[in-house]
Amino acid sequence: MEPEKAADEPALEDAPTRGKPSTDVLPSGPNGPLSLPSRLVLAVVVVVVTMTVAVHLLLVFLYLAPSNTISNRHRELVNGYIYPEFDQNWKLFAPNPLQGNITVHARADVLLANGSQHITNWVSLTAQDIARIQDNPAPSHAYQNLLRQAWDFYTRTHDDKGMAIGLQGQLSEIYVRRIAASRLGSGRFGQFGGQVVRVQISAKYTPITPPRWSDEIADTKTTDQTLPWWPVSKEDFR
Repeated sequence: MEPEKAADEPALEDAPTRGKPSTDVLPSGPNGPLSLPSRLVLAVVVVVVTMTVAVHLLLVFLYLAPSNTISNRHRELVNGYIYPEFDQNWKLFAPNPLQGNITVHARADVLLANGSQHITNWVSLTAQDIARIQDNPAPSHAYQNLLRQAWDFYTRTHDDKGMAIGLQGQLSEIYVRRIAASRLGSGRFGQFGGQVVRVQISAKYTPITPPRWSDEIADTKTTDQTLPWWPVSKEDFR
């Protein structure tokens, strides 16, 4: 015969399940489970971010993909989103990768407090970017590519006489002008003690010497391109 259980001994099935994790787990914050409004806000944020990334990737894909019915039908929308900040090209790859060094300079026409105007010396915008990149383990994307791509965008949308090709050429002028204005002047009064009223851009292009094993013959002479003066406004400093 089995021994009788003591009256004060708890039944096995009634024993508390101490230390057993609960299967009903709610999202929690530092002060406990998130409230329903907090969870709704979090869900909305996740959905918005996901949709934003998806739309961005879709528009970039349509821009880079070969011409098709969808990209042709929505070309104005795609170009309006891509240019100028997300402009891309294939010049990193063969057969015609970039094979030259480009330095972009700018100078300003400054209106001083006494009413006189002063033209500054040329400032190397490229050298400013290089100074911010060197010895920096995680340089900003803007310092690496903003000026370089802006100038490439300008040269691709202007003819040999410097005339803008369509709306993209006009947009590239605004883009380059605003970069120069923001570098040379901060708000109404710039670093030169006055109001920047005009800017001028100059660029130097020096082809890279081909490697010894290459049969390519390239002229490594530096060429200059100086643009006319561009007036600036308050909009260019934003």
